[in-house]
Amino acid sequence: MDLSEKTRLEKLLGMLGSSFDGERANAARMISAMAEKKNLTITELIYGASSVRPQASYRTSKPRPAQTTADKPKSRTLLQSLSDIASTSDEFEFTLTEWECQFADDVSKRYSYDYELSEKQIVIAEKIIRKAEIARQQQGATE
Repeated sequence: MDLSEKTRLEKLLGMLGSSFDGERANAARMISAMAEKKNLTITELIYGASSVRPQASYRTSKPRPAQTTADKPKSRTLLQSLSDIASTSDEFEFTLTEWECQFADDVSKRYSYDYELSEKQIVIAEKIIRKAEIARQQQGATE
């Protein structure tokens, strides 16, 4: 996101506190359009995940084939990453939603012995892991 877009986003976010209903609604609509244009969620747009383009979104992702035995190592890797995120969830306070942190914790515990994640769980897990990796990269860049 370039400087002019960041400045515009900051102004729009400020407008969300307006005492005028129309101004708040218009600002929210414009923020939503900015996020949609970049294929991000509003949270990703606000917290700076726009520096790395997501690989897929829920709207554009294609259905995956059924998980096979060959996919089990991938599931284990996903579960390990989710477990790492769950154990350091305080680190992602401004990156991941409370629901995403809870998902990482629940799924990593529930499927620690049975690696069969559903297709939807895999998509969500990959998105959470991608957001966490972006946050870690950005945190490393600021240190």
